[in-house]
Amino acid sequence: MKRLFVLLFVAFFAVPAMAQTYEIKTPYVSVNGYAEQEILPDEVYVQITLTESDSKGKITLEQQRRQMFSALKKCKIDVEKQLSMLDMASTYFKRRTSLASARYELKVGSAAEAQQVFEALDAVGISNVDITKVACSKEEEYRAAVRKAAMQDARQKASELAEAVGQSVGDCLIINDYSSRSGGAVFTKAVRGFAANAEMDAVAEEEPTVEFEKIKISYNVSAQFYLNGRSAE
Repeated sequence: MKRLFVLLFVAFFAVPAMAQTYEIKTPYVSVNGYAEQEILPDEVYVQITLTESDSKGKITLEQQRRQMFSALKKCKIDVEKQLSMLDMASTYFKRRTSLASARYELKVGSAAEAQQVFEALDAVGISNVDITKVACSKEEEYRAAVRKAAMQDARQKASELAEAVGQSVGDCLIINDYSSRSGGAVFTKAVRGFAANAEMDAVAEEEPTVEFEKIKISYNVSAQFYLNGRSAE
């Protein structure tokens, strides 16, 4: 009687295990997709800082402002639309002495235009000028296109793998996407050429041209697709 009970107990737990072994599962394929695109920045933000010098022959802040406006207009800058004030400060120290400063942000559309602004401001004695950031006005549109291309790449890979085993790709089960952005740094590219006079063996160096590194947008997706055509047992 005890032996029969043991056999029945083993059989009771063995049946579910066998059922799980032969349970039909839905087949799928898991792949990665990738796409990238490089875009040229068309928004350059330049920070201009004016500081009133603390000396007998100091140039006032207002004088520097007029010089800045004059220099920018020579560069065909629309001051009202492209220039904005970030802040203005006046710090008092010692006796009856103050040091005033003002910061402006200028938006231009290219590296060449930024270089022209730098040179024009430097010519009037304004040298505290920096590029704070670069961007692309249509970056979000490019991002959407690259994301879509990455997903299309994933589906294409899934289709190729499915066809290799006589199946086809069905609906998508899972999608995970990862984006990255790099580039936009500023660098100078010096164009060099050799002098025509070989006897002089002199090297002529042209004016360096400022360029921006292209912004690289990339998307990497992982996805799972159902497989049609067979069932895995």
